[in-house]
Amino acid sequence: MAGFGRFNLVEGAVLETEGGPGLLWYTQEEFADFVLTVDWRVSGIEDNSGVFLRFLALGSSNPTTDWQLAVEQGYEVQIDERGLDPETNTLGSPYHQTGAIYKLAPALKQASLPIGQWNAFEIVAEGSTITVKLNKELVSNLTESRGRPAKGHLGLQTHHAGARVQFRNLQIKRL
Repeated sequence: MAGFGRFNLVEGAVLETEGGPGLLWYTQEEFADFVLTVDWRVSGIEDNSGVFLRFLALGSSNPTTDWQLAVEQGYEVQIDERGLDPETNTLGSPYHQTGAIYKLAPALKQASLPIGQWNAFEIVAEGSTITVKLNKELVSNLTESRGRPAKGHLGLQTHHAGARVQFRNLQIKRL
């Protein structure tokens, strides 16, 4: 775990965010080309989280900054039903909505199920292309690396105190 916050195991095999900002990541392996599937659900409209891809190894000694490398140099598939742009404090930004590749590729449509229901991401990273499907609908497509790593770690985000996002059925297949 990097940053503040943590993940709690609930309902047997479900990870739930608590606090933040921060990132839970698997430190042993890096992934380049892959298909990642993960189910997620939010409990409220202000919940926010994300799935991070291809970021460099993080530290865990300074929770104020040790997670920021993932945001600045990796890719985040966004979970934010409001599409809140934190720089302008406005809602509805396609670069910040669920399914967007945060700040890099907009969400093309809203495909989330109602709050409280499970949603399914299928994220395909192959070369410089990252494609995101949400509930089997194409919602985002990035076709250039923008100078970010071609391989790296995967992570789940804790965003802020009060956000409660759950994850289950995380599976990855190398291409």
